[in-house]
Amino acid sequence: MDIETTLALLAAGVVAALAGALGGVARRRSPLAWHAHLPWNGIAFLGVAGVLLAAVHLFTLVRAG
Repeated sequence: MDIETTLALLAAGVVAALAGALGGVARRRSPLAWHAHLPWNGIAFLGVAGVLLAAVHLFTLVRAG
């Protein structure tokens, strides 16, 4: 992967993690709404995993030169 792809993955991971966090809050506020049945914990997990992967890859890209 090049640096542009890594930054795109980093941005997508941050967006997914924030969406998962906000969705979890919305689920607690109104547990019978349509959005309460979406897998917010899984979305947040995938976002954090994407951010971690992109951060490590970005670190190796910067360290390599």
